[in-house]
Amino acid sequence: MNDETKLPDNRDIKDIFGKKEEQPIPQNNNIPEIPAEEQQEPKGGFITLLLDIGLNLLIVFGLVFVIQTFIASPFKVYGPSMCDTINNINEECQYGYGEYIIVNKLIYQKFFGWSLNEPSRGDIIVFHPPHSEEQFYIKRIIGVPGDTIKLIDGKVYLFNNEHETGYELPEPYLNATNSGDTLPSTNRITTFDVPEGQYFVMGDNRHQSTDSRSCFRDAYEGGCRGEEAYFLPKSNIEGKASVVLWPLSKIRALQSAEYF
Repeated sequence: MNDETKLPDNRDIKDIFGKKEEQPIPQNNNIPEIPAEEQQEPKGGFITLLLDIGLNLLIVFGLVFVIQTFIASPFKVYGPSMCDTINNINEECQYGYGEYIIVNKLIYQKFFGWSLNEPSRGDIIVFHPPHSEEQFYIKRIIGVPGDTIKLIDGKVYLFNNEHETGYELPEPYLNATNSGDTLPSTNRITTFDVPEGQYFVMGDNRHQSTDSRSCFRDAYEGGCRGEEAYFLPKSNIEGKASVVLWPLSKIRALQSAEYF
């Protein structure tokens, strides 16, 4: 008996081989779209950051340079030449570094031929001496251009057009050791005619100050070399000592002396 074998239809063939109709992939509409510009990698970001930092540092250093060169700068006082006015800490005169001060550089600056102030008698100034651009001294102005300063019997006398017969300068800032005991240097010069554009200066600690009396030199350095060496050119003045900042217990303003 011949039995006929019945072939399955196409649908059954698909089922036999395990094939199914493809189903569409579900779409998630909740995923946010990222803008095209945000998908791009940043270009040169690190270099831009470095340039920005460099520019800011340049601006900061530039401002510091301008301030310290033309406006104000810190100064650490060394030595006993201005005791007791400056560098007298805990009732002891400091022979090394002591007080920190602020130097007002703007006060004597010239702008288009005009300056805010001229250096005056009694001002405490910071300057470099005529023989050295690397050293800095701090002293008090005693004589200005046109003055004649005389040291007589330990006292300081001013002669000029207003005081033709002489005027004894009152100096309350001198301590008991120095008061009435301003002596000439080893050169024994006692009269100083201050030329135009220059100044005669001394430290408040007259016994321990290298100043105009000795041409800003110690005796072992060779002393004075010509009349001009006694005086300080205006161009050598860095500025006026205005404030003591350190130590904290000694913070104060530094006042110019008034002689009249």
